[in-house]
Amino acid sequence: MPGNSLQDAVAAALNSSDQTDVIAGIKGAVISEIERLDPGVGITDTEYFNHSYAPDLVLTWPGTKQEREVYLRYNLRSARAARDVDLLGGSAPVFFSLDSRHDDAAVADDLEDDLEAESDTLVTNAPAIDGFTSRPATADISSVSDPLLSLFRRNVVRGGRGLLISGTAQRLQDTPGADDFEGDIAYLDTFEVTVGQMFRPDAATRLRRATDIVRAARTGNTALFDQDSDPDERPRAIGGKLELDELRILLPYLLERANALDSTAFWRYVGGMISLKQLEQLAETIDLPDLNRLVVANLREWRAARAIVSFSPEALEQERPDPSWTVAAKMLAATAGVWRVHFTADKRKGGSRDDSTLARWEDVWPNVSTATLSSVDMQGMTRRVRVSAEDGSNVFADVDTISSTIEDDFRVRSLTLRPTDEVSSDLEVDFKTMTVEARNAVLGDLASAAFDVLGWRYPLSTSERSQILGIPITPRQVVDQPDNSRERSISPPERLQLEGADTSDGDDED
Repeated sequence: MPGNSLQDAVAAALNSSDQTDVIAGIKGAVISEIERLDPGVGITDTEYFNHSYAPDLVLTWPGTKQEREVYLRYNLRSARAARDVDLLGGSAPVFFSLDSRHDDAAVADDLEDDLEAESDTLVTNAPAIDGFTSRPATADISSVSDPLLSLFRRNVVRGGRGLLISGTAQRLQDTPGADDFEGDIAYLDTFEVTVGQMFRPDAATRLRRATDIVRAARTGNTALFDQDSDPDERPRAIGGKLELDELRILLPYLLERANALDSTAFWRYVGGMISLKQLEQLAETIDLPDLNRLVVANLREWRAARAIVSFSPEALEQERPDPSWTVAAKMLAATAGVWRVHFTADKRKGGSRDDSTLARWEDVWPNVSTATLSSVDMQGMTRRVRVSAEDGSNVFADVDTISSTIEDDFRVRSLTLRPTDEVSSDLEVDFKTMTVEARNAVLGDLASAAFDVLGWRYPLSTSERSQILGIPITPRQVVDQPDNSRERSISPPERLQLEGADTSDGDDED
């Protein structure tokens, strides 16, 4: 694109003597500028140009049915003379003035009067758009203006209304200096007022929500997220789901301030607007370090379908890494002790091994003694026994009895844990593949089963467990490893269901 701005590109196109080149140059410049404002927008060229009632471009957004028509006009005066706002304003269009030399204050005042009756119409010009797109990206993501101005830019063509000229752009870019708390609060107030004036209700709601989040992150005051808000004040906390583009802008700012935001209420509010799938998608384009506070606050809120456990032998010889939640291999991952566990909402994602060493019942039972076991599959030297219950009862005592009274070296191939909520399916813990699978399981249940049960050989320390799982996380808590030579007092089992019990002298499976 010639020149450094939309104005330069339009001026260069207008200098062409070929009308086809003029149209192609102008449309190409406008399309490029809109894409710079909102990379997620879809743009259709209608093949019309400066038509009286046919739009030049049609904008769409993935995942929504929203469309917005764009009409290119040489200047605001021509739009005013053609009564464009009166005749076409009912479809909430965007009128785009290409040559601002004649966009004087008198024309702007007249258009503002027209726009009062057509509140969803946006009229803007090249200098105003240049004012947003020419702003250099900053590495200082700790500034309150950086995420909000980025979101403002992305919503201009999608939800803007009224008259947007260069003065508005300049007012929002007068950002406070570093560590200027009073300046930051004043900017947030100005931004919120501007949003209410210049955006349609749906876009204004999204931007006010972002302002609330940034305000809480900057001030540390999370009272607006409490359910019992002051009835005399406007409700500030807005729910719903954040879109991927919103997260891509907001989350780095929030994570930058994570150490100062030790508030479970705040992170749970933010987590309620994020899905695991979105985190996986975000990790493809931005760095997501130190997700500890966000994830731990939402271990009882987020849900997944699969956990895959892998072993890091170097952690036995070196200093163990600090427990951490991050995104690795396009999946949410927790690292603690000698283990790394990947979590996904899609059971098809993530590989697994099929040759892990099985655990003896004596090794596993301390970590499941307070859980509700719906089934256990054990492999002995001469028998394979599956104990299960279909009535919701706990088979722990039954399994304990079998392993103590039958002469065999039983190893646990798999076991099934009841979830801690009433929505999830049972958790299938497989020692052969080192995986935990369930349907719509609470993330905390999957994590506890992975670290406490599958990770029995190298249990987490109290500190590691606190950092990665929170306290408390589930009713199951790691207990001190027992002395395997202890004597157990066994009572006769109330109910046994032996599925495929094999009393032969051997078994082909290990």
